[in-house]
Amino acid sequence: MTGGCGEGAESVLSGGRHLRRAANPARQALYDGEVEKLIRTAEEVMVRKGRTEMPTVAEIVGAAGMTNQAFYRHFRSRDDLIVATYEQGLLTLHSYLRHRVSKCSGVRDRIRAWIDGVLAQIEDPRLSELSAVILWNVGQIARDKSEIEPVGYARILDLLAGILSEAGVADHDRHALFVQTLVLGMTARYHESGTVPTATDRAHLLRFCLGGIGIA
Repeated sequence: MTGGCGEGAESVLSGGRHLRRAANPARQALYDGEVEKLIRTAEEVMVRKGRTEMPTVAEIVGAAGMTNQAFYRHFRSRDDLIVATYEQGLLTLHSYLRHRVSKCSGVRDRIRAWIDGVLAQIEDPRLSELSAVILWNVGQIARDKSEIEPVGYARILDLLAGILSEAGVADHDRHALFVQTLVLGMTARYHESGTVPTATDRAHLLRFCLGGIGIA
């Protein structure tokens, strides 16, 4: 999971969503910038506090140099911001994967780009720690009570399913779901063990996925 709202990444939500009236374009851009800043600051505060204590709204708005009023223009609660931070990371990962895949042509290379892009999140120490901290915080809250729409995993899955569909793979949605579940499961395992995949691990994972899909 990459952090923040990377260049070209989709945004998890529009700013000012709790206001009664729609904002004009200039003010909407300001509100969207506030959302991005709150998400980025939440990441920084969570990393600073580690996996032992959750951040408070006061800590986040203080570090962002914003007010409580600005915070509640966009988020109902601290927990919603944590979920938004998590989902934004997934959307940024989706944009990163889409960029990697777009540079490849054959189905094997495109699947390899997708898998390697997911694994890259645990090979960068900064991104690995950020992902671990965000996941810890998400694990402390009632995820199903959040009003933030869970779209990240679905878009990452749709990207993979599209690769398989374009290659003429039968039952591409099911194959994509199985491959994503395996690759993300292995990513979580590496996270938990504090290790990274070797070149042999990568090659074996790719062969396993291609074999399951039926690509020689």
